[in-house]
Amino acid sequence: MSPAKRHRKPHAGRLGLVLILLFGVLGGGCAGLGGGSARGRANAEEQVAYDQALAQWPGDPVAASTALETFVEKYPQSPLADDALEQLARIALTEGRSEEAFTRLQSLIARYPNGDRANAARLRLARWENSRGQSEQARQWLSALQVKQLDATQQRTFYRLQAELAEDPVEKAVALSALRANLAAAEAAAESDSTASTEAAEAVASVDTEIDGQLEALSTEELGRLAVTLNGPAPPAGRIRLLLARRALEAGDPENAQRLLEKSSDYSLTPRDEARRVALERRLGLASETAGRAGLPAWSVAAKTERVSTEGVTATIGVVLPLSGRLAPFGEEALRGILLAAEVFDVAPPAPLDPTAGARRSPPGRSLTALRAAEAQPGSAPVRQGVRLLIRDTAGDPARAAAAIEELADNEEVLAVMGPLLSGTSDAAASAAQVAGLPLLTLSNRVEISRDRDYVFRLRMTPADEVGFLVDYAYDQLEARRFAVLYPRSRYGRGMRERYWEAVLDRGGSVVATASYDPDATDYGDAIRSLAGFDLLTWQEGAALEERAQAMRRGRRLEPEDAALLRTTLYEQLGPEAEPLPPIVDFDALFIPDAHDRIQLVVPQLAFHEVGPVQLLGTSDWNDPELLRVGRGHVRGAVIATPYDKESPYGAVQRFTESYATSFGQPAQPLASEAYDATHIVLEQVAQGRTDRDALREGILDLKAYPGVSGVIRFESDGNARKRPFLLKAQRGRFAPVD
Repeated sequence: MSPAKRHRKPHAGRLGLVLILLFGVLGGGCAGLGGGSARGRANAEEQVAYDQALAQWPGDPVAASTALETFVEKYPQSPLADDALEQLARIALTEGRSEEAFTRLQSLIARYPNGDRANAARLRLARWENSRGQSEQARQWLSALQVKQLDATQQRTFYRLQAELAEDPVEKAVALSALRANLAAAEAAAESDSTASTEAAEAVASVDTEIDGQLEALSTEELGRLAVTLNGPAPPAGRIRLLLARRALEAGDPENAQRLLEKSSDYSLTPRDEARRVALERRLGLASETAGRAGLPAWSVAAKTERVSTEGVTATIGVVLPLSGRLAPFGEEALRGILLAAEVFDVAPPAPLDPTAGARRSPPGRSLTALRAAEAQPGSAPVRQGVRLLIRDTAGDPARAAAAIEELADNEEVLAVMGPLLSGTSDAAASAAQVAGLPLLTLSNRVEISRDRDYVFRLRMTPADEVGFLVDYAYDQLEARRFAVLYPRSRYGRGMRERYWEAVLDRGGSVVATASYDPDATDYGDAIRSLAGFDLLTWQEGAALEERAQAMRRGRRLEPEDAALLRTTLYEQLGPEAEPLPPIVDFDALFIPDAHDRIQLVVPQLAFHEVGPVQLLGTSDWNDPELLRVGRGHVRGAVIATPYDKESPYGAVQRFTESYATSFGQPAQPLASEAYDATHIVLEQVAQGRTDRDALREGILDLKAYPGVSGVIRFESDGNARKRPFLLKAQRGRFAPVD
C-alpha cells in the first residue's frame, strides 16, 4: 500500500454490515418525496397505501414486504413505486437476505432507470460490489449514474469510491479534488455551527493530506496532464503549479520554476499552499523564513558572547502586570522574574508586594523588607542610585493597562515598561506606549502586537519558533525528510499541526501521515492505526491481514527464536496489490503536540500498535520528569523544544535557576525566565549608556543572538523577538541538551 493511498476510507468487514451502512449513509427512500417512473407527487390513494404498508415495519417485516410488493404491482407508475422497491431491499437486508436485497436494487434500476432512487441505488450497488472485491462491476455501476442527481453526502461517497477505484493516477487525483471541493462547500455552509464547521475543516484537511500524497506520487508528465484538467481557481490547482515549480527548480530550470511560481498566484491557495509558496520563494532566493532562524545560534555558541554587567546601574522601570484577579498567578510569576533581574532584594525572601508600590534595587546587605521600611519613613526622598520598579496592577483589564502606561509615561524617569501578558491588555498598553514614545517589552506571544508600533517589543517564545527549530534539528541533525503528526482535536492541537506542517514544507520535507484524537480520550488506538495505514485497507488487504494474524497466533506455540523468524517472514510479505501491509511507518519523525500526562498514555500505545521505533518530537509541554519516569523506554531518544531548561549546564541559566529557587522557595517557570530576560535586556542597554527612551529603543533593536535564560534572542525590525529554544533529548532518565 503506497503513501498515495494513505487516506482511503476503510471497507466494512462483514457484507451485511456494509449493506446496512450503505442504506444509512446514502439515505433511505423518503415517502412522499416523489420519483418513480413518473415525475411529480403521489396522489392521496397512493400515499395512504404506501404509508400503511411501511407502518407495518419493523414490527412485522413479512406483512410489510407483502404490502409493499402489492403496492408495486397495483401502482407501478406511482412516484412511490421505486421507494417501495428500495424499502423491500432494506427489509431483506435487515432480515439477513443480502442477495435478495441486491436483486431488489437491481430490479429498481431496471424498472425505473430514471427514477429519483435509481442513482442512489447504483451507488449502493457499486459500494457493495467493491466491498466484495468486484472492482470492475463497481466501476460499471459508477459509470452509469449521474452524480449531479445525488445529494451532497451521496456525492462525497461517489467521489471517494471513484478515487478508490481509479486505475489511472491522474483520474484518482481528479476524483480527490472533486471530493475536496464538496467538503469545502460543506465547511462553508456550516460556518454558523462551530462543531459542524470544525468537523468539516478536519475532513478537508484529511483529504488535503491524501491529495498531497497523490500529487507527490505523480510523474511530472502526469502532473502536467492534471494541471490541464484542473484549471479552475479552487485548490489543488495552485498546489499543482507549485509542485511543478519545485520539480523545475530541482531539475535545474529556475526560470521555469519562477514562471510557475508566479502563475500559482492566479489560483486560490490554502494556508499550507501559501507556506509552500514561501518555501519555494526562499529556495529561489526571494525570501527566507529559515534564514530568520539561521541567525540564531545554539546556546552553546551564543554563551561565548560576554554579557554586559549591570552592576551599579541606575534606572526607573515600569511594571504593568495582572497582580489581582484570575490571572494573578501568572502576573506574580512574571514579577518574580523581573525582581530577580533588577536585584531589588538580596537573599532574604521578599514580603508580599503592594502592586502600587515602588521597589528599588537593594544595596548590598539590605533586604526588600528593610528597603521598604526605610522608604516608608515620613519625609524620605527617593534614592537616586539603584534600580527602581514602579509596579502597577492591571487586574486583567485593558483600560487599566492603558491608564497605567499613560501614568508611567508622564514620569520622565521611566525608561521602559515590562508587561502586560495577554493579548487584550498588551494591545491596549501597546497603543498607549506608542503614542507616548515609551518602550514597552510585552510578554504576549501575539506577533501582531508590535507591528507598526516602533516603541513596542514582544518577547515571548512563539509556537512557530518552538516548532520551527525543532523541525530544523530533525531535518539537519537527524536527516529526517518524511514527517508525521499525531495531534489532539483542539484549537491548540490544530494550531501546532499547522505550524509544524509549515516548518516541514519550509525545509523542503513532506508530511506523509496525519491523525488526530479526541482531547479527552484515553484510548488512542484508532488514531494510531490510522497513522499506520490501517484505515486504508482494500477488501483484499483486510483479508490478507487477517490471514497474517491467524498465522501469528499459531506461531505462539513455537520457540522464541522460531517465532521471531516467523514474524519477520510474515511482515516482509507483500499484500495482494504487491505493496506492504500495515503497519506502515514510512515517516522518519513523529510530532505529538500534547501535555506530558497525555503523552504518558499515547507513547506506549504506539508500541502496542507497532508504530515504531520512530523518532519522536515534542513540545515544551513534554518537559516533565514524570513523563521520563512513566514513559521510560517509550520516550527514549525523543527530542523536544522548550523556552527554559532548569537543568541547563550553562552558567547564566544555572545562576538564574538557583537564585530564583533560593529567593522564592520554588522552581522557576518559563514565564519568569522570559520576564527576567526582558528586564536584563533593558538594564544592559542602560549600562552601555543608553539612558533615554529613544536610545534604549535603538539598542534593543541592535541585539543579535542575545544569550537569554529563556533562549537565544534577536529582535526583528518590527519589534518581534525571534527566539531559539533549548533543544533537549530524553536519555538516561533526563532531558539533556543536544545543541
